[in-house]
Amino acid sequence: MPRKSTAALTVIAVDGRASRLRPPPTLSEPERKVFGDIVSACNPGHFHACDLPLLARYCEAAALGDLAAVELRKGAVIDGKPSPWIVVQEKAVRAMVALSMRLRLSPQARQPHNAGRRPPPASYYERMALDDDDPRS
Repeated sequence: MPRKSTAALTVIAVDGRASRLRPPPTLSEPERKVFGDIVSACNPGHFHACDLPLLARYCEAAALGDLAAVELRKGAVIDGKPSPWIVVQEKAVRAMVALSMRLRLSPQARQPHNAGRRPPPASYYERMALDDDDPRS
C-alpha cells in the first residue's frame, strides 16, 4: 500500500465526510490494531493529521501496557524480587492517561467545557420523583 502524503491526509473526501487517519508505518502489528480500534470507534473528524504523533505514542503505550500485563500474569515476583514489568506497566498506564486527555479519548475529556452547554441540574420535582418509592410513577 503506497504511503499517503500529509497533504492527501488533510483533503476532505468527495462525499464531504472527513477521512480517517491511517496508522503510520512505524507502528508494530499490535500497535496498529490499537490504532485501528481507536480511530474506527471515534467520529471520522475527531482526529486531524496533527494528532498523529500523539495518537501513535498512545497506541505504543497501550500495546506495551498489554504486553506488561501478560508478563505480570506469569508472575509479579521473580526470584523474590518484584518483576521489572511492574514499572513498565505503570509508565505505560501513566502515558495513556496523559495522552487520552490530550486526544479527548477519556470520558472526562469528552465532556463539554462550556457550562452553558451542560444539561441543567434536575429540578426539585425531578429529584422528588427519583426519591419516590412508588414504582408506578
